[in-house]
Amino acid sequence: MKNTHNNRQWFGFSEDKVFGEIMSNPAFCRHVLQGILPEIPIKKIFPPKKQEVIIDPEHRDQKDVRLDILVEDINGNLYNIEMQRSDDDDIARRMRYYASKNDQRYTLHQGYTYNDLKNVFIIFLCTFKTKQKVAIKSTYQTINVDNHADILQDGLTKIIINSNGVPDGTETETLLNLVKLMKDLPVHGDKLFDKAQKRIESMNADPEWRDTIMDFETRMLEREQVGEKKGRMEGEKKGRKEGEKKGLQQGLKTGALTLVASLKDVGCTSQQILQQLKQKYGNVFSDKQLEEFLKQS
Repeated sequence: MKNTHNNRQWFGFSEDKVFGEIMSNPAFCRHVLQGILPEIPIKKIFPPKKQEVIIDPEHRDQKDVRLDILVEDINGNLYNIEMQRSDDDDIARRMRYYASKNDQRYTLHQGYTYNDLKNVFIIFLCTFKTKQKVAIKSTYQTINVDNHADILQDGLTKIIINSNGVPDGTETETLLNLVKLMKDLPVHGDKLFDKAQKRIESMNADPEWRDTIMDFETRMLEREQVGEKKGRMEGEKKGRKEGEKKGLQQGLKTGALTLVASLKDVGCTSQQILQQLKQKYGNVFSDKQLEEFLKQS
């Protein structure tokens, strides 16, 4: 997110609602996927699903997942595309969890064999800067650690696209254009990217769309406030048994953890989240405790 020339807040491709709107266009989505995976002929895809929530009603204690973009091609391959704006040092395990949820919900139905499992591609588009130099595209598969040429054919591929990565000369033109779009830089010479950029501009110029985006971010913050209130109530209830001070402390901790989760959902960086934590809870918890909350959520 940035400011335009007239100081209005600009919502770029990496903003949650904008990303979902642009990537839900089948032609553009297929174009991007083909640019990321040139080795796989992606002739046709079914309409992408955005903000797909995977909930296991029989196990309500499990963490739910909201998929940014989920799309299947005509050959049955499944692609989960996520926009990741903050570095929470959990990308690898987050990808593992998303893959497991995709398997649980979409890839194998009763009566089928394991050979019928769909190929799954978990693709994270990351806009944050890394501590070390990385390539624009990094691909991960399950390998034999004693023989790296021996790849376990489990049908799972994880891909990280980092807009701040270093090109190595193997990137397709489409992938390089995607990186520019992730960085809110102009893209020229590609009709589908031209349409995407015009759509982003029209969304930013449309008061209703701007309200929709702002309302979404507001709801995320409201969820934090509700969680904080609930945490206080639960903590105070517990406090009547174990002591008011301890109960209130637990309520404040729950509120802090919920704040972290909400700010992560709207793409805030770890530094921004920590700053908010210090402003709200710095008089209750130490910096070390707040940093632990950031890691826990």
